[in-house]
Amino acid sequence: MEFIHFAFYFGLLLFLILVINKAYKIATSPVHLRWELYPVAHEKGKAKYGGSYLEDFEWWVKPRERDLLNEIWTMFQEIVFLKGVWEHNRPLWFGSFPFHYALYLYIVTTLLAWVGLIFDWSSSLNPALQSNLFDTLLNVLLWIVSILGIVGAIILLLKRIFDENLRLYSNPSHYFNILLIGSLYVTSFIWLTSSDNAIGEFLGFYRGVFTFSSVGNLPVIGYIHFYLLSFFLFYLPFTHMTHFFTKYFTYHKVRWDDEPNFPDSEIRKKLLEQLNFPVQWSAPHIAADGRKTWLVIASSPLPTKEDNNG
Repeated sequence: MEFIHFAFYFGLLLFLILVINKAYKIATSPVHLRWELYPVAHEKGKAKYGGSYLEDFEWWVKPRERDLLNEIWTMFQEIVFLKGVWEHNRPLWFGSFPFHYALYLYIVTTLLAWVGLIFDWSSSLNPALQSNLFDTLLNVLLWIVSILGIVGAIILLLKRIFDENLRLYSNPSHYFNILLIGSLYVTSFIWLTSSDNAIGEFLGFYRGVFTFSSVGNLPVIGYIHFYLLSFFLFYLPFTHMTHFFTKYFTYHKVRWDDEPNFPDSEIRKKLLEQLNFPVQWSAPHIAADGRKTWLVIASSPLPTKEDNNG
Protein backbone atom coordinates (compact mmCIF):
# COMPACT_ATOMS: atom_id res chain seq x y z
CA MET A 1 0.00 0.00 0.00
CA GLU A 2 1.26 3.48 -0.87
CA PHE A 3 0.70 6.94 0.62
CA ILE A 4 -1.54 7.89 -2.31
CA HIS A 5 -3.96 5.24 -1.07
CA PHE A 6 -4.06 6.73 2.42
CA ALA A 7 -4.73 10.15 0.91
CA PHE A 8 -7.63 8.74 -1.11
CA TYR A 9 -9.05 6.75 1.84
CA PHE A 10 -8.85 9.84 4.07
CA GLY A 11 -10.49 12.13 1.50
CA LEU A 12 -13.29 9.68 0.71
CA LEU A 13 -13.98 8.81 4.36
CA LEU A 14 -14.07 12.45 5.46
CA PHE A 15 -16.28 13.29 2.50
CA LEU A 16 -18.82 10.63 3.48
CA ILE A 17 -18.79 11.49 7.19
CA LEU A 18 -19.17 15.25 6.71
CA VAL A 19 -21.79 15.01 3.96
CA ILE A 20 -23.92 12.56 5.97
CA ASN A 21 -23.53 14.71 9.09
CA LYS A 22 -24.53 17.89 7.22
CA ALA A 23 -27.51 16.20 5.59
CA TYR A 24 -28.67 14.93 9.00
CA LYS A 25 -28.38 18.36 10.59
CA ILE A 26 -30.36 19.99 7.80
CA ALA A 27 -33.01 17.24 7.82
CA THR A 28 -33.52 17.61 11.60
CA SER A 29 -33.34 21.41 11.75
CA PRO A 30 -36.37 23.58 12.65
CA VAL A 31 -39.01 24.30 10.04
CA HIS A 32 -37.66 26.76 7.49
CA LEU A 33 -39.46 29.95 6.51
CA ARG A 34 -41.37 28.64 3.52
CA TRP A 35 -41.40 30.71 0.35
CA GLU A 36 -44.94 29.73 -0.69
CA LEU A 37 -44.08 30.52 -4.30
CA TYR A 38 -45.86 28.76 -7.11
CA PRO A 39 -45.77 26.70 -9.25
CA VAL A 40 -45.17 23.74 -6.97
CA ALA A 41 -44.16 20.67 -8.98
CA HIS A 42 -46.23 18.17 -7.02
CA GLU A 43 -49.54 20.02 -7.49
CA LYS A 44 -51.56 17.61 -9.62
CA GLY A 45 -53.13 19.32 -12.63
CA LYS A 46 -52.26 22.79 -11.36
CA ALA A 47 -48.48 23.05 -11.54
CA LYS A 48 -48.49 24.01 -15.22
CA TYR A 49 -50.20 27.34 -14.48
CA GLY A 50 -48.97 27.91 -10.94
CA GLY A 51 -52.16 26.82 -9.21
CA SER A 52 -52.64 25.35 -5.75
CA TYR A 53 -54.93 23.01 -3.85
CA LEU A 54 -56.03 26.16 -1.98
CA GLU A 55 -58.15 27.02 -5.05
CA ASP A 56 -60.48 24.10 -4.38
CA PHE A 57 -63.73 24.65 -2.52
CA GLU A 58 -63.40 23.39 1.06
CA TRP A 59 -59.93 22.03 0.27
CA TRP A 60 -59.34 21.17 3.92
CA VAL A 61 -61.87 18.32 3.84
CA LYS A 62 -60.63 16.83 0.59
CA PRO A 63 -57.72 14.37 0.16
CA ARG A 64 -54.64 16.00 -1.35
CA GLU A 65 -53.51 14.71 -4.73
CA ARG A 66 -49.79 14.83 -5.53
CA ASP A 67 -48.14 14.44 -8.92
CA LEU A 68 -44.98 12.51 -8.04
CA LEU A 69 -44.13 11.94 -11.71
CA ASN A 70 -44.07 15.67 -12.47
CA GLU A 71 -41.99 16.31 -9.35
CA ILE A 72 -39.41 13.72 -10.45
CA TRP A 73 -39.39 15.12 -14.00
CA THR A 74 -38.86 18.67 -12.71
CA MET A 75 -35.97 17.53 -10.54
CA PHE A 76 -34.50 15.52 -13.42
CA GLN A 77 -34.51 18.55 -15.72
CA GLU A 78 -32.84 20.70 -13.09
CA ILE A 79 -30.16 18.16 -12.17
CA VAL A 80 -29.33 16.78 -15.61
CA PHE A 81 -29.99 19.75 -17.89
CA LEU A 82 -29.55 22.67 -15.43
CA LYS A 83 -32.91 24.01 -16.59
CA GLY A 84 -32.89 26.91 -14.12
CA VAL A 85 -29.59 28.23 -15.46
CA TRP A 86 -30.81 27.80 -19.06
CA GLU A 87 -33.95 29.83 -18.37
CA HIS A 88 -32.49 32.57 -16.19
CA ASN A 89 -28.85 32.96 -17.28
CA ARG A 90 -28.36 31.30 -20.64
CA PRO A 91 -24.85 32.67 -21.35
CA LEU A 92 -23.67 31.09 -18.10
CA TRP A 93 -25.32 27.78 -19.03
CA PHE A 94 -22.87 27.25 -21.91
CA GLY A 95 -20.07 26.99 -19.35
CA SER A 96 -21.97 25.52 -16.43
CA PHE A 97 -23.52 22.63 -18.38
CA PRO A 98 -20.30 21.08 -19.78
CA PHE A 99 -18.53 21.75 -16.46
CA HIS A 100 -21.18 19.89 -14.44
CA TYR A 101 -21.86 17.24 -17.08
CA ALA A 102 -18.17 16.36 -17.14
CA LEU A 103 -18.30 15.85 -13.37
CA TYR A 104 -21.38 13.62 -13.71
CA LEU A 105 -19.62 11.55 -16.36
CA TYR A 106 -16.45 11.35 -14.26
CA ILE A 107 -18.49 9.87 -11.40
CA VAL A 108 -20.15 7.42 -13.81
CA THR A 109 -16.75 6.46 -15.25
CA THR A 110 -15.30 5.86 -11.78
CA LEU A 111 -18.27 3.76 -10.65
CA LEU A 112 -18.12 1.80 -13.90
CA ALA A 113 -14.40 1.21 -13.33
CA TRP A 114 -15.15 -0.14 -9.85
CA VAL A 115 -17.81 -2.49 -11.20
CA GLY A 116 -15.44 -3.61 -13.95
CA LEU A 117 -12.76 -4.43 -11.40
CA ILE A 118 -15.20 -6.44 -9.32
CA PHE A 119 -16.26 -8.52 -12.33
CA ASP A 120 -12.82 -8.49 -13.96
CA TRP A 121 -13.98 -6.90 -17.23
CA SER A 122 -10.72 -5.17 -18.14
CA SER A 123 -8.32 -6.70 -20.62
CA SER A 124 -5.69 -4.19 -19.42
CA LEU A 125 -5.49 -6.02 -16.10
CA ASN A 126 -6.46 -9.47 -17.31
CA PRO A 127 -4.54 -10.46 -20.48
CA ALA A 128 -6.61 -13.63 -20.75
CA LEU A 129 -9.57 -11.54 -21.91
CA GLN A 130 -9.70 -11.14 -25.66
CA SER A 131 -12.10 -8.20 -25.81
CA ASN A 132 -11.09 -4.70 -24.77
CA LEU A 133 -14.57 -3.20 -25.25
CA PHE A 134 -14.77 -2.22 -21.58
CA ASP A 135 -11.41 -0.42 -21.69
CA THR A 136 -12.46 1.35 -24.89
CA LEU A 137 -15.67 2.54 -23.22
CA LEU A 138 -13.74 3.94 -20.25
CA ASN A 139 -11.28 5.59 -22.59
CA VAL A 140 -14.05 7.31 -24.58
CA LEU A 141 -15.77 8.46 -21.39
CA LEU A 142 -12.57 9.93 -19.95
CA TRP A 143 -11.88 11.78 -23.20
CA ILE A 144 -15.38 13.27 -23.13
CA VAL A 145 -14.95 14.16 -19.44
CA SER A 146 -11.61 15.87 -20.06
CA ILE A 147 -12.66 17.92 -23.08
CA LEU A 148 -16.09 18.95 -21.77
CA GLY A 149 -14.65 19.79 -18.34
CA ILE A 150 -11.81 21.93 -19.66
CA VAL A 151 -14.13 23.85 -21.99
CA GLY A 152 -16.65 24.40 -19.18
CA ALA A 153 -13.98 25.48 -16.68
CA ILE A 154 -12.51 28.02 -19.12
CA ILE A 155 -15.92 29.52 -19.92
CA LEU A 156 -16.93 29.74 -16.25
CA LEU A 157 -13.62 31.29 -15.28
CA LEU A 158 -13.83 33.90 -18.04
CA LYS A 159 -17.45 34.67 -17.18
CA ARG A 160 -16.58 35.33 -13.54
CA ILE A 161 -13.62 37.51 -14.55
CA PHE A 162 -15.24 39.60 -17.28
CA ASP A 163 -18.98 39.54 -16.46
CA GLU A 164 -19.49 42.46 -14.08
CA ASN A 165 -22.66 41.01 -12.54
CA LEU A 166 -20.95 37.70 -11.77
CA ARG A 167 -17.74 39.38 -10.62
CA LEU A 168 -19.65 41.37 -7.99
CA TYR A 169 -20.86 38.14 -6.39
CA SER A 170 -17.65 36.15 -6.79
CA ASN A 171 -15.14 35.63 -4.00
CA PRO A 172 -11.76 33.83 -4.10
CA SER A 173 -13.37 30.48 -3.30
CA HIS A 174 -15.43 30.59 -6.51
CA TYR A 175 -12.30 30.97 -8.64
CA PHE A 176 -10.42 28.36 -6.60
CA ASN A 177 -13.24 25.82 -6.96
CA ILE A 178 -13.30 26.21 -10.73
CA LEU A 179 -9.52 25.88 -10.93
CA LEU A 180 -9.49 22.84 -8.63
CA ILE A 181 -12.14 20.90 -10.55
CA GLY A 182 -10.68 22.14 -13.83
CA SER A 183 -7.30 20.73 -12.79
CA LEU A 184 -8.89 17.28 -12.55
CA TYR A 185 -10.00 17.60 -16.16
CA VAL A 186 -6.62 18.96 -17.28
CA THR A 187 -4.64 16.19 -15.58
CA SER A 188 -6.89 13.50 -17.02
CA PHE A 189 -6.45 15.06 -20.48
CA ILE A 190 -2.64 15.14 -20.12
CA TRP A 191 -2.70 11.58 -18.81
CA LEU A 192 -4.71 10.34 -21.80
CA THR A 193 -2.45 12.10 -24.30
CA SER A 194 0.85 11.10 -22.69
CA SER A 195 0.25 7.42 -21.90
CA ASP A 196 -0.56 4.49 -24.15
CA ASN A 197 -2.12 2.61 -21.23
CA ALA A 198 -3.91 5.37 -19.31
CA ILE A 199 -7.01 3.25 -18.69
CA GLY A 200 -4.95 0.33 -17.41
CA GLU A 201 -3.11 2.70 -15.06
CA PHE A 202 -6.40 4.29 -13.99
CA LEU A 203 -7.84 0.87 -13.18
CA GLY A 204 -4.58 -0.21 -11.56
CA PHE A 205 -4.88 2.58 -9.01
CA TYR A 206 -8.36 1.51 -7.96
CA ARG A 207 -7.37 -2.15 -7.89
CA GLY A 208 -4.67 -1.10 -5.44
CA VAL A 209 -7.31 0.78 -3.42
CA PHE A 210 -9.55 -2.28 -3.21
CA THR A 211 -6.83 -4.86 -2.59
CA PHE A 212 -4.45 -2.73 -0.46
CA SER A 213 -1.68 -3.41 -2.95
CA SER A 214 0.68 -1.35 -5.09
CA VAL A 215 -0.68 1.10 -7.67
CA GLY A 216 1.57 -0.45 -10.29
CA ASN A 217 3.15 1.67 -13.00
CA LEU A 218 1.26 4.86 -12.24
CA PRO A 219 2.84 7.84 -14.05
CA VAL A 220 3.57 11.16 -12.35
CA ILE A 221 0.51 12.77 -13.93
CA GLY A 222 -1.57 9.91 -12.51
CA TYR A 223 -0.26 10.62 -9.00
CA ILE A 224 -1.03 14.33 -9.45
CA HIS A 225 -4.55 13.51 -10.66
CA PHE A 226 -5.40 11.27 -7.72
CA TYR A 227 -3.84 13.58 -5.13
CA LEU A 228 -6.00 16.36 -6.55
CA LEU A 229 -9.03 14.06 -6.43
CA SER A 230 -8.30 13.11 -2.81
CA PHE A 231 -7.97 16.78 -1.83
CA PHE A 232 -11.19 17.62 -3.68
CA LEU A 233 -13.10 14.94 -1.75
CA PHE A 234 -11.69 16.27 1.53
CA TYR A 235 -12.34 19.91 0.61
CA LEU A 236 -15.83 19.71 -0.91
CA PRO A 237 -17.91 19.29 2.32
CA PHE A 238 -16.53 22.60 3.63
CA THR A 239 -17.77 24.57 0.61
CA HIS A 240 -20.98 25.72 -1.04
CA MET A 241 -20.49 22.90 -3.54
CA THR A 242 -22.54 20.77 -1.14
CA HIS A 243 -25.48 22.20 -3.07
CA PHE A 244 -25.38 18.87 -4.92
CA PHE A 245 -27.49 17.48 -2.05
CA THR A 246 -28.62 20.56 -0.06
CA LYS A 247 -30.56 21.60 -3.16
CA TYR A 248 -32.96 18.77 -2.34
CA PHE A 249 -33.86 20.45 0.95
CA THR A 250 -34.12 23.86 -0.72
CA TYR A 251 -36.73 22.53 -3.10
CA HIS A 252 -38.67 20.19 -0.81
CA LYS A 253 -38.48 22.10 2.48
CA VAL A 254 -38.51 25.69 1.24
CA ARG A 255 -39.78 26.12 -2.32
CA TRP A 256 -42.27 23.25 -2.53
CA ASP A 257 -43.30 22.70 1.09
CA ASP A 258 -46.99 23.65 1.14
CA GLU A 259 -48.12 21.20 3.81
CA PRO A 260 -51.18 22.71 5.58
CA ASN A 261 -50.93 23.53 9.27
CA PHE A 262 -53.76 21.34 10.54
CA PRO A 263 -54.45 20.74 14.26
CA ASP A 264 -52.54 17.70 15.54
CA SER A 265 -50.37 17.65 12.39
CA GLU A 266 -46.62 17.13 12.58
CA ILE A 267 -45.90 20.60 11.26
CA ARG A 268 -48.16 22.13 13.92
CA LYS A 269 -46.22 20.30 16.64
CA LYS A 270 -42.91 21.56 15.24
CA LEU A 271 -44.14 25.14 14.94
CA LEU A 272 -45.51 25.19 18.48
CA GLU A 273 -42.13 24.01 19.71
CA GLN A 274 -40.35 26.70 17.71
CA LEU A 275 -42.59 29.43 19.16
CA ASN A 276 -40.78 28.83 22.45
CA PHE A 277 -37.35 29.53 20.96
CA PRO A 278 -35.71 32.73 22.26
CA VAL A 279 -35.32 35.53 19.73
CA GLN A 280 -31.92 37.17 19.30
CA TRP A 281 -32.57 39.43 16.33
CA SER A 282 -31.05 42.87 16.71
CA ALA A 283 -33.68 44.72 14.63
CA PRO A 284 -35.35 47.33 16.89
CA HIS A 285 -38.87 46.65 15.59
CA ILE A 286 -38.64 43.12 17.00
CA ALA A 287 -37.69 44.31 20.52
CA ALA A 288 -35.87 41.06 21.20
CA ASP A 289 -33.55 40.78 24.16
CA GLY A 290 -32.35 37.20 23.73
CA ARG A 291 -34.78 35.96 26.38
CA LYS A 292 -38.22 36.70 24.95
CA THR A 293 -39.65 33.89 22.86
CA TRP A 294 -41.32 34.14 19.48
CA LEU A 295 -44.66 33.52 21.20
CA VAL A 296 -44.17 36.44 23.58
CA ILE A 297 -43.04 38.81 20.83
CA ALA A 298 -45.78 37.75 18.41
CA SER A 299 -48.48 38.27 21.03
CA SER A 300 -47.13 41.63 22.28
CA PRO A 301 -47.92 45.07 20.83
CA LEU A 302 -45.39 46.36 18.31
CA PRO A 303 -42.85 48.71 19.88
CA THR A 304 -43.29 52.39 19.02
CA LYS A 305 -40.62 54.75 17.77
CA GLU A 306 -40.43 56.26 21.27
CA ASP A 307 -39.86 52.79 22.74
CA ASN A 308 -36.98 52.20 20.35
CA ASN A 309 -35.39 55.58 21.11
CA GLY A 310 -35.91 55.20 24.80
